[in-house]
Amino acid sequence: MLEDVLCSYCLRGRSVTGPMAFSPLAAICRDCARGALEKMEQATEHPRRDPDAPFSFWSHLSDDELLGRLPQVAAAGTQVEEHLQSWVGAARERGMSWARIGAALGMTRQSAWERFTPRDDR
Repeated sequence: MLEDVLCSYCLRGRSVTGPMAFSPLAAICRDCARGALEKMEQATEHPRRDPDAPFSFWSHLSDDELLGRLPQVAAAGTQVEEHLQSWVGAARERGMSWARIGAALGMTRQSAWERFTPRDDR
């Protein structure tokens, strides 16, 4: 597991943010959780015309700020991939077949095996 997990929202590490809440798919720091709660409360008080329209975090960033975030987004992608690798490893330790794992991920057993089997074990 990663030593310094990144918040899935602000992309700051746990060493910067302190404790985080985790799910199998994401992590959120205290500041982002508070911000999300505030946004939900504001949305209830002042609904937008289209409540299902996505919020783009990058809309308020300058070009340089957006480019500066790209390495952090790439690091978050790497973190998700490592997390998925751990979950697949747990499924394999329980004796689950590559066919079941592949089906759960929407891929063939061969694709799952190729993606998640360490090269040394092939």
